Formats: sequence, structure tokens, C-alpha cells
Amino acid sequence: MEIQENDDESDKRFYKKTQFNNEINIDTSKIKKILYWAFLIQLILDLVVVLLTEAGQTNFYGFKKFLFDDEETIPTYFSAINLLFASILLSLIANFKSKVNDSFTVHWRILSILFLLLSVDEIAGLHEMTIDPMVRVYHLSGYLRFPWVILGIIFMAGFSLYYLKFLKALPKPFMKGFFYSCLIFLIGSIGLETISAKIFISLEQSPKDLIYNLVTTLEESCEMLGIIMFINVLLSYLKSMNIATNFLFIYNENH
Repeated sequence: MEIQENDDESDKRFYKKTQFNNEINIDTSKIKKILYWAFLIQLILDLVVVLLTEAGQTNFYGFKKFLFDDEETIPTYFSAINLLFASILLSLIANFKSKVNDSFTVHWRILSILFLLLSVDEIAGLHEMTIDPMVRVYHLSGYLRFPWVILGIIFMAGFSLYYLKFLKALPKPFMKGFFYSCLIFLIGSIGLETISAKIFISLEQSPKDLIYNLVTTLEESCEMLGIIMFINVLLSYLKSMNIATNFLFIYNENH
């Protein structure tokens, strides 16, 4: 018994004096491949569901969880994770910029918060809460059947003006990367959204319509690809600043 107590005391002294490092290295090239392959696999499975629907099938053997236009699906979760990942990367950049007193630190922080909110919205679907009230009040239809795009356009107009100087200050390759990833995302989230609104029939009939399903697939694909491209730009930007893209977990007990 006395020997056991002595061993316990020795262990406690050892832990107090020792710092344990567990370093998890991240291969950015592998992340890029994983993201693109994950998207491609989900796209194929989504198209399988679309074709099964067109063929009149009702048993999807679980594949319906890969339908891009449905809520509470794997693609929804995938997009939310990517948006959260982008938010984390933006936060890392913002923290580094603050240490060197960069004049655009606030812009990076705002972007980080924005992508965090987009991640939450992807799961919660908060923007969809604006649809029914605006349709009832303004009697909207056709291309504006999903009227949240109006709010999106207004927001993007103000956002673009505020970030114009920020964008111009970026090195040219990253400026192009930011612009094109944002453009592809907006083509899906606003451009193709208005087209899907135009061909929308009803909550019961539209999910069975081939053209509607193909348009929503293209819409969600643009959004996913835009986010993935943006993540790749951020990873390259971090690398260009010589910021180590690895996570270091440190345990240190001093008492």
C-alpha cells in the first residue's frame, strides 16, 4: 500500500514538471483533394436520386440523404462544415494580422464572423424564414418567389463597396481567387436560385420535377464549389504568410 502511494506521488510530480506536446500536422494538398472528391461523390449520389425520382422510384435505399435540395442531408452538413472551416481559417489570419497591426485586421475578423453565421444558417435555414412573410406582404412570384435573394443582393452591394479596398490590397493571385470563388458561390446562391424560383411549382410537385431538380443540383454545386475554392485560397494565403498550418495541443500543469 505504501509503495502504491509513493508511485502515485511520483506520477503527480512528473506531470507537474512535464509538458506534453501532441502535434497534428495538416497536409493542405490532401485537404484540397478530400474536399473535391467528397463533393464529386455527393454529386454523383445526388444525380442517382434525381434519376430514380424521374423513373418513378419511391425506394431510394438511403440515397435520398444525398439530395442537394433537401434539408437535414449529408450535403447540408458538408457545406456547414466547410463554411465553419473557412471561418476558422479566416480567424487564424485575423489573429496573425492583429499581431502585425495590419490595417485590414477588422475586415478579416468580419469575414470570419460572416462565415460562422453562414455555417449556422446552412443548418438552421434562417434565411428561408423570410420567404413566406415577404411573399404574403409583397405578393412576389416568378423569379422572386424566393425573395430572400433581394436581401442577398442588397447585402452584397454594400459588402462589395466596403471590401473593395481590401480586395485591391491583396496580392493579385489571391485577389483573383477571392473574386472567382465568390462569383461562383453567388451564381449559385442568387443567380440559379432565381431560376429555380421561376420553375418552382409547389412543395409537393417540384421535388418530383426533373428540370427543377437539375437546376437546384447545379445551384447547390456552385455554392459548394465556391466555398471549397475559397478554402483553397485561404490555405494558400496562410502558406504564403509562413503561418504553420498545423494544430498544436499542449498540456501543461503547473500546480
